[in-house]
Amino acid sequence: MEVLTLGHRGVRGKLENTVPAFKRALRWADGVEMDVRVAVDGKLVVHHDGGFWSNGNYYLVSELTFKDLKRLHPLGKLVPSVKEVIRSVSGFFDFDVKEPEAVEPLLSLVEKNSLFASSVFSADNPDIVKKLISECPDCRVGFSITGYSNAIVLPTLRGLYSVHVPIDAVSYVGFRNLVAILRTARKRGLKIFLWNYRMDELTWVPRFLPFVDAVISDDPARLRKAFMNDAY
Repeated sequence: MEVLTLGHRGVRGKLENTVPAFKRALRWADGVEMDVRVAVDGKLVVHHDGGFWSNGNYYLVSELTFKDLKRLHPLGKLVPSVKEVIRSVSGFFDFDVKEPEAVEPLLSLVEKNSLFASSVFSADNPDIVKKLISECPDCRVGFSITGYSNAIVLPTLRGLYSVHVPIDAVSYVGFRNLVAILRTARKRGLKIFLWNYRMDELTWVPRFLPFVDAVISDDPARLRKAFMNDAY
């Protein structure tokens, strides 16, 4: 089975969620995963956390214009809009939607650029997932598991395309139990996207490859080079 490879925020690290990180990832990956938020002026911004520290002050992305965000952020002009990213790189996109306010403008932008066929929309907030499915029933929508509460909610969600499971779950449910969970999700017709928080990808990804459809890798180059003659 061919497994899709996506760069987690492009490449995890200091330049994550920037165009350079996405371009670097796409030298080895089939696509990229990015975090989507909304600035106060309505611009869709690629940024993981709700805010950031700069010069001793903490700023919320939702309270800044995109121009001020670029001016104040430690990464400066490297902080991209979603529009900048999709105009700069091509491939498969996993849009990790962090705020409900981002749903409608993101769907409109993806539609305008004819990217529905090469995109999945994911979120760890059930309400955002439901809104995505309601606004676009034909879209690929995934639910990200980030804790026990998400796992409990999963069976209640309808219309999902995929479930995005952290490798880290193996540390609290065990390998065999996690494989059983993945197989159960597969029987429901769900695609399995594997992502990482703090685990060693080179140790765990090969063990899960038979049970997943996509790997969201922190470092696609490292992963591909390690397994370029194997399942990848």
